[in-house]
Amino acid sequence: MSSYQTWKFSLITLTLRRILKGTSINRTSRCVLVLICSALMNGCGYVYFLPSAKITQHLENLVVMETSKTDFGPSRSRTISICREFYRHYEDEFDVLVLVAHNPEYIVDLWGDGYSGRMKVVRNAVAGIGVEILDIGEVFGSEHRLKGVVRLIHPDHIHNGTLLHEIMHLWKSDLEVIPSTEHGHWGFSSVGGQLGGFQLDELRSLGDRKYTAGNFAPQRAKESVPYSPLEMYLAGFIPSSEVPDIWVAEDGSWLMSKWIKGRRHVQQDAAGNRIFRARKISTWSIEQIVEKIGPRFPNFEHSQKEFRVAFVFVTDGRVPVEEAELASTKFYIQQFTKKGPISPWFKGVLEVDSLYNFWGATRGIATMETGDLQSFRR
Repeated sequence: MSSYQTWKFSLITLTLRRILKGTSINRTSRCVLVLICSALMNGCGYVYFLPSAKITQHLENLVVMETSKTDFGPSRSRTISICREFYRHYEDEFDVLVLVAHNPEYIVDLWGDGYSGRMKVVRNAVAGIGVEILDIGEVFGSEHRLKGVVRLIHPDHIHNGTLLHEIMHLWKSDLEVIPSTEHGHWGFSSVGGQLGGFQLDELRSLGDRKYTAGNFAPQRAKESVPYSPLEMYLAGFIPSSEVPDIWVAEDGSWLMSKWIKGRRHVQQDAAGNRIFRARKISTWSIEQIVEKIGPRFPNFEHSQKEFRVAFVFVTDGRVPVEEAELASTKFYIQQFTKKGPISPWFKGVLEVDSLYNFWGATRGIATMETGDLQSFRR
């Protein structure tokens, strides 16, 4: 190692120590600095700092990539290495990269904490939404276009609603839009979209500050649903005038039972709906939301509505990828990005009455394109 590399390594090490100890910079700034240091160290000749990744197949609507582990969900360094390898072979012409784990045994806790998908926002220039302005795309290999990286634990999550949920985080992730006990999600509110909440017509007061609102979760959609009006507004697909008032339990929490055989459960009403309680109730109009976070810019008339996405099927190489797995994954991608509703027979196979792809979830206003991937090869 040269004297210059030694100096550079010492500088990076000192910077990382200050980042980890510092309290005067916000969370996003810390994240940016850590990623920059990661890239610098990789450029110093410390190629082992980022895990290795290699594309093994170039297909029509996805690529297959091999890395040592498929734990890229919670692993920032492995996510970076996969993205950088992708951009070694492809032009910077994609709004979103979707990394899908080859998980043949469908291990649901592969990433821990019950995660089935994650979104990493890397670039945002839109004001007046639930994401702060930032640009760390170059760390991931994108010079100008990439907005976010989705990580899915299994190909099934392309079509079952998880991918819709994670894409919504492009417009709502780290900034508070309405009060919520679930960071980055809608919590106990009547937003009723991909990021949680319920439908207002299902809300019931039980008295004594207790409520039910049907079968809902405060941090995700429990069934396949379209994007809610507030989500559509933040994404730039509809005007603010189409967003109804929102009922919010600002301090909402599930009402738990007493300890029974060492376990506690959420209490339910006679119909089996879970009960929550709240002391602080408020109603938020879209005018109040705009006053809080500012008007969306660009507005819905000038916002982006056509997105190009690339899918990466990531394997650890230990278990061969079967052709049937690739075929089903390619089919899921085709259905999710289809400019029209999901095929009825596919819903029949899955035994579901309602299933939305991106076109359907956005009321046909926005589309995603994944075809002709090989035309973007470098």
